[in-house]
Amino acid sequence: MIVCSSAFIDTLGYGLIVPFLPQYAVSLGASDLDLGIIFASYALVQLVATIPFGLMSDRYGRRPFMVLGMLFLSVSSLLYPLARNVPLIVACRAVQGLAASATWSSALALVADTFPGRDKGEKLGIAAGVTGVGGIAGPLVGGVLADINFNIPFLVIASLSLFMCVYMFFRLRETRSKTVVETLPYRKILRRALGIRNVLILILINVLTMIFWGFLEPLMPPYLSGRFNLSSTQIGLVFGAASLSYAACRPLAGRLSDRYGRKNFIVVGMALLAVVNLIIPFCNDPVSLTACIMVNAAVATIAWTPLTPLAIESLQEEGVEAYATVMSLFDIAYYVGYSIGPVAGALISSYFGFESMFYFYSVILVIVVLISQVYMREMMKKERRLKKPQKISPTISRKRKTAKKHERNEK
Repeated sequence: MIVCSSAFIDTLGYGLIVPFLPQYAVSLGASDLDLGIIFASYALVQLVATIPFGLMSDRYGRRPFMVLGMLFLSVSSLLYPLARNVPLIVACRAVQGLAASATWSSALALVADTFPGRDKGEKLGIAAGVTGVGGIAGPLVGGVLADINFNIPFLVIASLSLFMCVYMFFRLRETRSKTVVETLPYRKILRRALGIRNVLILILINVLTMIFWGFLEPLMPPYLSGRFNLSSTQIGLVFGAASLSYAACRPLAGRLSDRYGRKNFIVVGMALLAVVNLIIPFCNDPVSLTACIMVNAAVATIAWTPLTPLAIESLQEEGVEAYATVMSLFDIAYYVGYSIGPVAGALISSYFGFESMFYFYSVILVIVVLISQVYMREMMKKERRLKKPQKISPTISRKRKTAKKHERNEK
C-alpha cells in the first residue's frame, strides 16, 4: 500500500505540471532553450543521484529514502508558486527529480524485500500499474486545477506528499534483511551486481526498448496532427488510452510470469511486440491506429513486466541482495534509452520517413529476442525446487506427536 501510494503521488506530481508549466515559464520570459533546461533538469538530477541513493538504500535501509523522497516532493511543490524567474523554476524541477530518485531507488526494492517468493512478479506489476494510473491522471487533473487557480495543483501534491511522509515516518517498517551488502564497499557492490549475466542482459534490454518510447512521445503527436488532423485533446486521448491499457495489463502479466516463468514471457512478448510494430504504419484511420497502439501497450507488459522480478531472482541466487542498486541501474538504462530515442528517431524519420521508425524498432526487438533466448537464464525452476516442502521422517513425526500429547496433559 505504501509503495503504491508513494508511486502514485510521485507520478501524479510529475504529470500534474506538464499542461501549464511551459506557459507559466514563458510568461516569465523563458526562451525555448530555457524550457529545455527546465525539463532536462529533472532527468539530469536523476541520472546523477539514482545510483548513490540505490547503493545507500541497500546499506542503510529503504525507510529513510522513502520518507526523504516524499519530503523533497513536498518541498519542491511548495516552492513552485514562489518561483518568479527561470533559475528558481529549474531549481524546483531539480529538487523534484531528487525526490523521484530517493523514492524510486527504494520503492521496488521494498516490494522485493516484502515478497521474496514467486509472487513478486504480480506485486511489482501492481506497483507499476498504479504508476501508470498516476501518469494518466496527472496531466488531466493538473489542467483542470490550474484553470481554477495556478497554485492549487502544487498545494494538492504538497499536501499528499507531506501526509505520506509523516505516515511513513511513523508506520513504515524496515524490510531489508542484514546481508553482506552492509560490509562491502560501494564499488564492489556494483561490480558484483553487474557481474551477474542476467542483470547485464536485462539492463541492455531496458536501454534498447526505451529507445522506442523516446522517439514515440515527441514525434507521434505531430504525425497524428498532420496525417489525421487530430486536436491536442484527441492526441492526449490516444496516449491516455495506451497508458490505460498498459496500466491495466501489468498486474496480470506479472501474475502469469510468476506461474509460467520470466524468460518465456520476455521472449514471446518481445517477438509479439515486433509484429505489432510492423502493423502500426498500415493503420489508415485514428480508430484503428489507437486500437493498434493499445494492443502494442498491452503486449509490452508481457515483455517488460518480468524484467524486474527476473533481476531480483538472479540476485537472490547469487546471494547479493542489492535490489535497490539494480533498480537504480535499471533507471539509468531507462534514461539512456529515453535520451537516445528522440535523436535516433529524428534522424531515421528525416531520412527514411516516420513509418520507417517502426520497422527499425522491430529489428531491434528481434535482436533482443535472440539475445534473450541464447544468453538469458530462467530462475523459476530452481525457485520451485527450493519451495518444495521437506519430508519429515516417521521418527521425528512420532516425537512431535508425543511432545504435543505431554503438553496437553500438563495443561
